[in-house]
Amino acid sequence: MDEPGRKRNENPGEKARALAGQWAASAGQAMQSLTVRKYTLPDKNVASQVLMYRQLLHTKCRPGLKLSREYQGTPAQKAVLHMPWWSKGIEESGTMEIAYDPLIRRLWLHGAIFPIQDSPNEVDTFLDDEGNPPVPHEFWVSRLGFQQTDPVTDFRSGGVLSLAMMVWIVESCPAVFARYVRPDGDASVLPFGITSINCTDMMAKFLMLAKAVDRMDALLSQKPFWRMFADPNALLLCQELAMDMLADVVVEVRSIRQAEAEALEKKDNEETSSKDKVEYVTVFDFAHILGVTEKRVEHDLLGAGPGTVAELRSIHSRLKTRYKQQLSKKLEAIQKKDDGTNKQQPSIRPLSANAAKELPQQVLQQATELSSKASAFAGKMFTKLKSPGFTLQSPIRATSTESEAVVFEDGKKEMQVPALEDTTVVKTDIKEEDVMDEKSSQIDDGDWVEAEMPTTTDMVGNFSIGDDDEDL
Repeated sequence: MDEPGRKRNENPGEKARALAGQWAASAGQAMQSLTVRKYTLPDKNVASQVLMYRQLLHTKCRPGLKLSREYQGTPAQKAVLHMPWWSKGIEESGTMEIAYDPLIRRLWLHGAIFPIQDSPNEVDTFLDDEGNPPVPHEFWVSRLGFQQTDPVTDFRSGGVLSLAMMVWIVESCPAVFARYVRPDGDASVLPFGITSINCTDMMAKFLMLAKAVDRMDALLSQKPFWRMFADPNALLLCQELAMDMLADVVVEVRSIRQAEAEALEKKDNEETSSKDKVEYVTVFDFAHILGVTEKRVEHDLLGAGPGTVAELRSIHSRLKTRYKQQLSKKLEAIQKKDDGTNKQQPSIRPLSANAAKELPQQVLQQATELSSKASAFAGKMFTKLKSPGFTLQSPIRATSTESEAVVFEDGKKEMQVPALEDTTVVKTDIKEEDVMDEKSSQIDDGDWVEAEMPTTTDMVGNFSIGDDDEDL
């Protein structure tokens, strides 16, 4: 008997403190779940690499530029000796040096001369007595895809890092490089140099290497792929895969546009008399292609959280297969849509030149025949109206004064209906073929609806490299 009473007399303050304790515990768990990092932070080795990338990105290219540091043979230094930006002879000289002149010479030889040479026996490298490539020269534009005959002006946004990444592609990734520089390359419509620099800028954005981002914020940021950058080859592979994915996007855009054009040709039943190659992708599509590539690299490739370089390449291989399957489905959908349209709506052939000339004469002849028939009908009606035996009677009308009763057989119900006046139906001798059917004489062509006209031009993005970031 005392137990219920004791519970009823429980101190309200203790109950409030218990509820407050429960609320504090739940709030603490919620705050802990929010503050726990979902991804890992870069370790000491990764942080060192990020700082090196930032310095190379914001060091402007110029002839005679040299950056050096003492070589001490540490494990971290030995791990990066194969990176493309170091000059040769590090162990002998005891200095790790990055110089503009050796990098630009390697880019010239392995990008503009050796892969694209007129004669395999006699190769003119165009190097001067000091081993420097010619500047200015037309090959920088026509073969390597820069905007100017002096490439130094195009390295403004990517600095030495973009030059080193380009040297890596031409020397170590011949398959990717060939897609841009070979005449039959599937991405040859885009200039290699500008494309490579923009891919380097893309990776710099994902790694938070811009000057606008404080370096401590970049080192303390959580990324799903930071573990992968414990391997120095991660950045090199990212550049290679980004360039390869961008070329795949070019192929996809070209395939879809070509399929749509062929479906439209088939629908209109037009036969092209010219055998010239149609360019379905141009440099003006660069902004769109780069945007699609950025989304795929950020969300599909790096967003998958690769922990190693080998895992990164495996993810890229799976994505490549998935994108091909998606492209096949899109092309099949275009084909099915075209087949259904052709079955439902037969195509209308355009008029030939002779038929177009004869069309006005045919219309005039038909209009003359219709006018003659209308005149003959009017004459017959006028003759009937003037004949002596033709009289015009008043129309039939009902009166409400008299009515007749109708009684049903069962005798229970009756209904009053109005009586009709005595009328005479006048018959004429007009023949049936002389009278035009009222329904056939009324032409209903429906409402005219204005069709939505497609735009004649597409938005063309700027195809250039941005200006340098200002120093903070």
